[in-house]
Amino acid sequence: MPNKPSSEFPAETQAQSDAEIVGHKTFSTGRIDPATGFPELCHEPLTRAEAEALMAAAERAREDRATKMPDERAAIRAMQDAYLRLKELGWNDVVYCPKDGSTFKAIELGSTGIFDCHYDGEWPKGSWWLRDGGDLWPSHPSLFRMPLPEPPK
Repeated sequence: MPNKPSSEFPAETQAQSDAEIVGHKTFSTGRIDPATGFPELCHEPLTRAEAEALMAAAERAREDRATKMPDERAAIRAMQDAYLRLKELGWNDVVYCPKDGSTFKAIELGSTGIFDCHYDGEWPKGSWWLRDGGDLWPSHPSLFRMPLPEPPK
């Protein structure tokens, strides 16, 4: 079958086109493989209809960002607003993080997650390392905070 949007197929082949497998989705099972120590992953088929829905959602999100932040100045103001709000919520610039190997929470530009992190080495020549998925990843976080205390039971 040709690789083109399903809207370009004749009606009689539309259902077949929508069901065509065009890739795979990868999911974590939530289990760690005892032999490797890495997360177990599973793969499921990605249909053309699912892929097109994902691409349409990504395009709508891009259009929404362009409306909210039509130019660099607007995007910088939004980033500054987010930075100030995170500071109000208890985050601080990462240069003030613990340098003794202890774990803290970190946010990195370009990521939507909050990750466990530690600083390894002697300041300022050491490195930040994020923990995720049973592994460590080199990082350049922007903000940090100490983990919040566990609520009383």
